[in-house]
Amino acid sequence: MCNHFLPAVNHTLALAQKEVEGTGLPFSAVIVDESGRIVAEGVNRVQALHDCTAHAEIQAIRMATLLLKQVSLEGMTLIASGEPCGFCYMAIQLAKISRVIVLVDRHEACQYGFDYRWTYQLLQESKLQIEISKWPQLNHRLQPFRQSSIGLASIGM
Repeated sequence: MCNHFLPAVNHTLALAQKEVEGTGLPFSAVIVDESGRIVAEGVNRVQALHDCTAHAEIQAIRMATLLLKQVSLEGMTLIASGEPCGFCYMAIQLAKISRVIVLVDRHEACQYGFDYRWTYQLLQESKLQIEISKWPQLNHRLQPFRQSSIGLASIGM
């Protein structure tokens, strides 16, 4: 991963941490352009909006397409605090996002009560470039998941 994405990575983690401190879920997403400039962001709003599609990635995609006044986000990178579920990966592909940077993968998230691995059964092979981030300087990337007192089971998922 390029260092020019590091500020956006840290912003993604800060959003997740803020959500957890406010009794939300540790899922956040930031969409950046090729230079690393933040175009849009989103956090999980499923409970707040009573909308099962209001995942962080979907919220960020909605914001980006509205702000840019275009459906295609080709050339953009989505940075996710937790690996997107199968539904979100499909939306990412529909939006033509070129790259996904994952800070906490599905197996790590599962260890903290966020087991959504079943959603990947809905996916088939794709050409989406996914990067699971394990950078040493991001040892705080699991903090929102560790600190969260809410698991997916507690919200009926």
